[in-house]
Amino acid sequence: MEMQCELLISSFNDPRTLARVKEIVGHISDGSSSHCAGMLKLGLKKAFELKKQKRQPTGVLLRCAYTICPWYGTPVAYSIIGANVNGYCQVCLNLSRGSRYLQCVGCGHIRAGVYPSCQSCGKRFI
Repeated sequence: MEMQCELLISSFNDPRTLARVKEIVGHISDGSSSHCAGMLKLGLKKAFELKKQKRQPTGVLLRCAYTICPWYGTPVAYSIIGANVNGYCQVCLNLSRGSRYLQCVGCGHIRAGVYPSCQSCGKRFI
């Protein structure tokens, strides 16, 4: 329980908050409040999920600029299409629709090149 508490509060900066959380977890985990065990379990689970979400990479996806293309409605990750695509939608190329550029889902800027981040909003492509 002590280790979970330390992981949970590792990003807190205020010493009073740290002490209060440790006190609350200590009271619940010592058995004096057995009816609170479910609440503690749920609270810790939610806290770890939130910490996990914060560690996931932030960025934007790419989509085809052609509105009837499947990659327009379902954006794709840069890591999936690779850097050697030169900014073109592979679905449209394969279906002989022409050379359609991919665009940043965040701001709609056309990605005309092999850039790993958007040249307009600056966000990295996932």
